[in-house]
Amino acid sequence: MACNGWRDRIVHRWLRIPYRLSVRYKRLRRPFTTTYVLIHGLADTGALWQPLLAQLPKQSNYIVVDLLGHGESPQPHDESIYRASEQARHVLATCVATGLSGPVVLIGHSFGALVATEFSHMYRGIVRRAVLVSPPIYRDETGNRRDWLRQDKLLRSVYRQVLKTPDLVVAGYELGDRLGALGFSRTQLSKSTFTGFENTLRAGIISQRTGQLLRRTTIPTTIIYGRLDPLLVARNFTALAQVNSCITVCPLSTGHAIRGRTLREIMTVIQSC
Repeated sequence: MACNGWRDRIVHRWLRIPYRLSVRYKRLRRPFTTTYVLIHGLADTGALWQPLLAQLPKQSNYIVVDLLGHGESPQPHDESIYRASEQARHVLATCVATGLSGPVVLIGHSFGALVATEFSHMYRGIVRRAVLVSPPIYRDETGNRRDWLRQDKLLRSVYRQVLKTPDLVVAGYELGDRLGALGFSRTQLSKSTFTGFENTLRAGIISQRTGQLLRRTTIPTTIIYGRLDPLLVARNFTALAQVNSCITVCPLSTGHAIRGRTLREIMTVIQSC
């Protein structure tokens, strides 16, 4: 959904009024025990979570949105609006307008896990637990030359180079989707949606503070990741769990996508809440 440039800047950047996101799925009824807020990742939509919804506890509610710049949600051009903290504001505002009631369990995949971390930090009073699936958590960038060999630094460099060739990125996603290699919902990254992809990658993943927030979180947080995922830095998860007892790490022999094994692990974590 395209945005009106000048009006967009006044309302959402200067006045800081959150965007209303597209609500893809919802179940809101009473009585209930928990509301699950499910957040998809980069170049995806809320359709990612459809296979999981039928498995959620019957006495629970859920809300699934399309993040800003994705699916049917607005696609503003202001890069700063795509930070994970800003996305968390839009998610909360949309969920409250939809009828959100706590307590909340957050489930985020990939970039959605970074948004979930910001959400649990900003609105910790209503969050019971966070489940972070395949979160691309990278350490802070420094000017130290030795950091060039760090996996975090190398991945950021790859992302910056990739963004210089949008046509190749779009073609690569199309091929991966046809081959079923990505494991996303049936989202087609195109030239018309590339702005949202680029802004999210720059402001939300390349630039992030997720590790800082998780070091001091008091929300029970489970990190589920695949040992075969090339986009992650597993030692960052281990380091976080060592300094914060609220964090549990669950490694799987999987990749970045959410498939059967990962879905089962998510349900195991949910059922243990």
